[in-house]
Amino acid sequence: MKPSSPHSSRRAGLGGEFFVPAALALITLIYLVSAIQLGPPMKAGNMTASFFPIATAIIMLIALSCAMVHALRGRARASAESSPVDAESHDEIPSGRQYAGLSLGAIGVVVLTAGYLLAFDLIGYFVATFVYVLLLCCLFGGGFRDKWPTKLIAAIAITLAGYLLFEVVFQVRLPTLWSQ
Repeated sequence: MKPSSPHSSRRAGLGGEFFVPAALALITLIYLVSAIQLGPPMKAGNMTASFFPIATAIIMLIALSCAMVHALRGRARASAESSPVDAESHDEIPSGRQYAGLSLGAIGVVVLTAGYLLAFDLIGYFVATFVYVLLLCCLFGGGFRDKWPTKLIAAIAITLAGYLLFEVVFQVRLPTLWSQ
């Protein structure tokens, strides 16, 4: 029996592909409980202020549960398919540098989202959402220098689509810098 390498114990455990959705699911669950405390989602056949937060939280919980199941199945499949020869030949983590089991991309999303949530109420929907979407595009699209006009147009389009969706369709007032 060969002694196990330090990488085999890391491979046997779960990484960021499971723990990031699990942490987000916990936060979403707390958000759902808060949204439920606002009251019933429907009253007299009309949607109330709690409808969209509850619906969004439920959709997020379903998606995050699917991501966690996918991570578990992927880990089980990788364990079943790996052999001792494969385990020694794949010592590098394919997704790049990781810290505490989280990739730099996952850490970036968490930091950007936390900043967005703080900025949303302070500087309003337009500025916070535009900067957030632009930075996410840059994080996943190779930085600021590569295709920046496309990223700028995407950030503007997503920001305007979100505004139209909430303000016009759902008639939910979003905080703006000029109305504070």
